[in-house]
Amino acid sequence: MKFIDIKEAIQWIESQVKFKPKTDLTRMHLACLSLGNPQNSYKIIHIAGTNGKGSVASYLTTVLMKQFKVGRFTSPYIVKFNERISVNLEMIDDVHLLQYINFIYDFNEQFFNEHQERLSFFELITLIGFLYFKDQKVDYVVLEVGIGGLLDSTNVVSSQLALITNIGYDHMNTLGNTLEEIALNKLGIVKHGVTLITTVQDELQDLFRTYTKKVGSQVHFITDDHINLVCPDPVEFKYEYHRYHLSLKGLHQIKNAVLAIKAINYLEPKMPLQLIKDGIKETTWPGRFEVMHQNPLVILDGAHNTHGIHALIETISTIYKNKRIHFIFCAMADKETKEMLGMLSDIATSITLTHFDYKRVSPLEDLIKQTNLKQKYAYNDPFEAIKETLIDKNEEDIIVITGSLYFVSLVRPYFLSFT
Repeated sequence: MKFIDIKEAIQWIESQVKFKPKTDLTRMHLACLSLGNPQNSYKIIHIAGTNGKGSVASYLTTVLMKQFKVGRFTSPYIVKFNERISVNLEMIDDVHLLQYINFIYDFNEQFFNEHQERLSFFELITLIGFLYFKDQKVDYVVLEVGIGGLLDSTNVVSSQLALITNIGYDHMNTLGNTLEEIALNKLGIVKHGVTLITTVQDELQDLFRTYTKKVGSQVHFITDDHINLVCPDPVEFKYEYHRYHLSLKGLHQIKNAVLAIKAINYLEPKMPLQLIKDGIKETTWPGRFEVMHQNPLVILDGAHNTHGIHALIETISTIYKNKRIHFIFCAMADKETKEMLGMLSDIATSITLTHFDYKRVSPLEDLIKQTNLKQKYAYNDPFEAIKETLIDKNEEDIIVITGSLYFVSLVRPYFLSFT
């Protein structure tokens, strides 16, 4: 046994190269074959898209687990590394995770001896998920891609259904510089005979039709025409003549929920409607328009690209009209931070910029230059930024902490310590 401590084990796996350059999935197919193809042991719902993957995965898991044993593979985590792999919303415990990391460490060395290359972090954690779900004898796995789709480590599976949420500008250095290029990469999860259900925006629907016809699959689109908003807060909507209530806040959550509902109706047409309604209402997902404090209201939202910021602004503008909006912002340097800050400035009373110790974080001096808002502040310490922003605020003020899921993950425990 290589590791006896879970922290040491996680430290090792997180130190591995995150993603290795590749032109195909041969390395991952070889690894799966060596392990007996554990990913063939259960039904799989494969999810891609720029934003909303985690929310859709949560809706699906919460509903399906009412009748089935359901694994969920997702990233990144908000509170604990173990969140990446869960069964019926119970994340893998430290004892099991330590066992699987020790196993995959030995396997990685064996793989190197046989093929003269080691596996990347995301390949290793994906294999752990495949093995754990097989050993847990799950019925379904809700499988979220890491980046893109076509060459993602998860794309060695034969899924029962493919879901794509939306297409926005993100990870352009990997996926392409146009929406069409990004879309084609994500469409890589759609294989011959596998139905696709999607909430992709109207302007990309022709591309989706052409692609699915080419690979011999069917596509079903969900558009605004299929949905009637009843109430924005708490969210209530009608879809196919039935009313649904959400606990998750944000108007963008409606399409995420409907995508999950249509997927369940496709895969399990006999599932009782009330179970679906209950599961949709019970779904929670940390760090997504999550209220952490009252008076002043403090919201955590992991929006980390322009598409996500647009959805955040739409929800704030609808629910919190005539309130003073104060943003606390930190983002990764490879994101479109200037555009994101420009969008936030349109509705902001103030913006507080901050930083934390992580190699990908955008330098504070760059963020300061990227917003022209008169009321802008900057703090190297994110917790000082929060404390200063809270001073003299009341029920007329809304504080929104956003820009990065890593940032949200860092500050969330700070607010939980109050409750």
